[in-house]
Amino acid sequence: MNNKEQISFYISGEIRKLVTFLRKREEITKIVFYKRALRLFFEGDQKIDPRILITERSHPDYIRREVLETVQIEPEQKQAVKKLAEERGCKEGHIMFMAVLEYCGMLLSIDSTGVKFK
Repeated sequence: MNNKEQISFYISGEIRKLVTFLRKREEITKIVFYKRALRLFFEGDQKIDPRILITERSHPDYIRREVLETVQIEPEQKQAVKKLAEERGCKEGHIMFMAVLEYCGMLLSIDSTGVKFK
């Protein structure tokens, strides 16, 4: 019996490439990557960068997110994402994107080998 829940959200193409690189480097599956990202996010301060909340595409700080990701997560994580999104007045995708950014940042702070920063 599969007790996982599906969640879909958008990320940028560059972040997608970074996630793929880090998943291979860490030798983990896509599901494990996103579950760990959420765990780290919810164990932390749960802050959301204001730029992630910008939805007006003409805004100079708008972050383009054109790649759809769909993953299976634990029901408890799905509920936590939904609850926090409601509390913050944002979308679940904003929470997921921030969690992914934080997790990528944490992994890169440990070892940035193979990644070029612009």
